[in-house]
Amino acid sequence: MKNLKLNIKKFLALSGISLVLVSTAGCGKKADCDIKDYHAHKYVNNDGYCRYIDSEYLTYDGYERQDEYEYLNPIEKDYNKFLKTNKILRIEENIDAIQRTQEQNQDFLEYRYAYTYLMPVPIVHSTGKTTYITYMYVPTTHYSWTSDPNHSRLTGETRVCHYVYASYKIEKNERGKYVLIQGPENQDIISARKDYPFILEKYYKIIDLANGLDASYEDMENDDVTNIEEEEQQENDKTEQGKTLTKENK
Repeated sequence: MKNLKLNIKKFLALSGISLVLVSTAGCGKKADCDIKDYHAHKYVNNDGYCRYIDSEYLTYDGYERQDEYEYLNPIEKDYNKFLKTNKILRIEENIDAIQRTQEQNQDFLEYRYAYTYLMPVPIVHSTGKTTYITYMYVPTTHYSWTSDPNHSRLTGETRVCHYVYASYKIEKNERGKYVLIQGPENQDIISARKDYPFILEKYYKIIDLANGLDASYEDMENDDVTNIEEEEQQENDKTEQGKTLTKENK
C-alpha cells in the first residue's frame, strides 16, 4: 500500500494537467495568534469595508486580516456565527466607506431603446408517415435601457436612476433563531444606524426616481439573437424550413 501514495503535484505535472488552487472562505494560510480568549480579528476588503470575524486566516471571503481585534462574549457564539455566515457588517465600523459609496452613487439618466429580432415560431407538418417542422421567423420588438444618448433606435423615453440604501437590525424569531429585519429604504443609512445598525455587502439598489420602482431592464438585449432593422422586417417575415425533427410514424 505504501507504493500507492502518490505525489499529486508531480502526478499532475507528468500528466500535463495544470493544478488550479481554488480559494474559498476559510481556506489559505493561517496567522500566528497568541490570544487565548474568544475574539475576532478585523478584516478589510479592497473597498475599505471591514468586518470582525472569529478567524485566524490571513484572508477570508475577500477580506484581509488586520492587527486589530476585539474580545467576544462566548455566550454569544450563535450571534457571532450569524454575523459571519451572512456577511453582515456594522454601519458604525464602516461610516467612511459608506460615505464614499454614497458620494459616488450619483443620479444618472438612462434612455429607452427598442430592438427587434427574428423569433422562430415552429410549425409542425405531418404527411402520414413523416413528421417534420418548419419555422416562421417573426420580427419581435423588445425594449431595454442604456446610458448612451447616441444609442441606435432610441424611443425618446428617459428616466432618472436613483440609489436607495437598506440597513437592518437583528432579532430572534418565534423559533429562537436570529433573523435580519430590514428597515425603510432611504437616502442615508448612516442616520438610521441607531435603529438599524447593520448592512449587507450589497446594501443599495437603483430605482426609477419617477415612480420609486426598481430600475429593471425589461427584456435586456440578448447577444445570441439576430437583430434586424425596422426596414428588414417585411423581407424576413417568411417561412423557412428547418431540420429539427424528422421521424417515421409507427
